[in-house]
Formats: sequence, C-alpha cells, structure tokens
Amino acid sequence: MTNDPLKYPRSELQAAAKTIEGMRDAKSFDEFEAEWRAFLNYLEKAWIKVERCCQPFRAKFQPWQGTYHHLRKKDMLLRYLKQARDADNHSIQDVATIEPGSRGIRFQNPRGGYINHMEIRGGALVAYEGDPIIIEDKPPRLVAVSVKNNGAWYNPPTSHLDQQIPSHHPVLLAELGLKFYENYIREVEHEFFQNKAP
Repeated sequence: MTNDPLKYPRSELQAAAKTIEGMRDAKSFDEFEAEWRAFLNYLEKAWIKVERCCQPFRAKFQPWQGTYHHLRKKDMLLRYLKQARDADNHSIQDVATIEPGSRGIRFQNPRGGYINHMEIRGGALVAYEGDPIIIEDKPPRLVAVSVKNNGAWYNPPTSHLDQQIPSHHPVLLAELGLKFYENYIREVEHEFFQNKAP
C-alpha cells in the first residue's frame, strides 16, 4: 500500500505517458489514433481525480485551482486537448489525420530569380534552365485536426504558455500536455499534502 494521496491521478498520467510511447511505436494510423484518443482521456481523468482527492478541503482547493482552471480555458494547447477529448467522447469525428506529402520549389536566392524553362512530368522535374533552385520534399505526416464541440471549432494549438508550438504532431502536443499536468499534480501535492499538519 502506498501513502500517496494523489496515487489515482498520478496513475492516469502514467497511463498517458504509455500512450505517448504507443504513438511513437504505432505500426498503423489506426493504432496511432487509438493511442492519441486514449491519451486525451487519461489527461482529463487525471484532472478529475485530483479534484476528487481534494474534496475534503474543497473550500480551499477550488480558489487555488482557479488559476489552472482559467489556463485550461485560455491556453491554446490546454483548451485544445480538453476540447479534442470532449469531441472524441461526445461526437463522431477524427482527432488526427495524415497530411499528404508535398514538393516545393524555391529559388536559392531568397530575393527570387528567373526561370527560362521548366518541365515537370509525373511530379518530377525533367528539364530546367534558370537561376539555382532548391527542391524540397515534405513526407506525409500525422497531425492533430480541428475539432467541433458544442457548436464551436477548436484548431490545433500554435502556442502553449506563451511559447510557440512548432508543429501539430500529436506526440509533441501530448508531451507538452503531459508535462503541464505532471507539474500541476506536483503543485497540488506541495500546496495541500506536503508537510501539512493534520
């Protein structure tokens, strides 16, 4: 038996961490998406179970929790994770997709250049005359998608705690979300359970 008063929310975050490993190791899109959906649910269960653990001193806990409650509504990442979970639980829609790959061509000189002749066949450049160019291939990638919940749309986040998020890959979003909730539980423990007189 453990004396950890936050054992149950912590176990939800441990399960969430395993789904991140599952996303990384997934052999198909269906496996990946199942792990992503599970992750979203584990995060929300951790939040709810913290509240249950703090019921005996709810009058003190709720005002303290207000900062985090506000962040979950205003922070782009936290709001998206919550709304994606709700959309998954209360509707039929995708929470991730495979973004097709693409090929782009740009001039080596950022100020531009000229093209005398260019011929493309079957997606391949077969003839070119002009200023030096760079061909960039982007492979297909997994991305989180916009979700609709209670009539409102929620786009994948571009920032979290005033820091830019460089991509909409669910693994990155999950890692950032997990870190936030792990810190939240540490703060709850410090504020309400460590070195508190009975």
